[in-house]
Amino acid sequence: MTATLPQVASAAAGPAPHLREDLLTPRFYTTEIAKAASTDLAGQRAEFEAMLAEMEADYNRDHFDRKVPLDRLRALSAQEKEAYESYLVRSCVSEFSGFLLFKELSRRLFKASRPELGRLFQLMARDEARHAGFLNRALVAEGIEIDLPSLSGKRPITWFPLSWVLYSVFLSEKIGYWRYILIDRHLKAHPQNSVAPLFDFFEPWCQDENRHGDIFNMLIRCWPDLRQGLRGRLLSRFFLWSVFLTHSLTVCERDSFYTLLGIDPARFDEEVMRQTNRTARRAFPYVFSFESSHYVELRDKLVDTFRQIQALSAQPAGATRLLQSLGLKLRFGALLLRQFCQPMLATGVQFEVNA
Repeated sequence: MTATLPQVASAAAGPAPHLREDLLTPRFYTTEIAKAASTDLAGQRAEFEAMLAEMEADYNRDHFDRKVPLDRLRALSAQEKEAYESYLVRSCVSEFSGFLLFKELSRRLFKASRPELGRLFQLMARDEARHAGFLNRALVAEGIEIDLPSLSGKRPITWFPLSWVLYSVFLSEKIGYWRYILIDRHLKAHPQNSVAPLFDFFEPWCQDENRHGDIFNMLIRCWPDLRQGLRGRLLSRFFLWSVFLTHSLTVCERDSFYTLLGIDPARFDEEVMRQTNRTARRAFPYVFSFESSHYVELRDKLVDTFRQIQALSAQPAGATRLLQSLGLKLRFGALLLRQFCQPMLATGVQFEVNA
């Protein structure tokens, strides 16, 4: 049986609880297209041309073999199979969401007479479509089919200011790079933990993520005011904090997937955050100071409280549960505020105008 979102289904057993639509479909985004079309590339022209040439070269063209089998290498328990399939579906739809954003930006930029920018986003959309297609093939091997083209018409579009898109996509691409490369390194060191040939493609895959992140760093540099003064400080703090928080809670929810690969979820999350924070020094005026703060300690408390809230939601409704839930949510909110306010370090990039 072929199913389309919002009815993702297993070909054999019908819709599965871990493949519910509300858990799997992403947000789709749009932004200030007219403002994006006014991007001044003059100060970044050499870097832009180099990046466009690198994207045109498409060094990963032959790495993503469309004929290679992506079937699982070994049998999994029901819980392990659920963890693997959930990872595949969420990742597939997330990559497709990126494809739609880049495709729409490309189309609108061509229309706004910015063909060079339109072409750059067109090439990034190509990469995202390739990633989504590979994940979709792995899903088909699991007996799960998703009608990806139908997704764009089934979800509301979320509008974000251009500054938000530039900061958040930069971080999304860079955190994606560190996720893929750390999994790749782990599985190369422990090949017995690899459950599917899909993971063999993570090294070239992460290079795409890295290139996309570098492109967005260049685009941020085209808007110097985004990295200066109070605005730069607030943008840096908010997006680093929100992306790290989302990653921590996502890893918490999917801890069985990382355990399946022989990875300690908490250590993996911490390493991804540290490496992404270090990488952000090249783009953001401020980054968090992990060494001289309680950031990771607060992460542990947030994850523990989040798990308690989830566990409590499964208990029978009543006054006791309501009071306990309120207490936990207040504690969660207080921890969020403490983590958000942790010390940051100036990187100096806010002074590198058009450098």
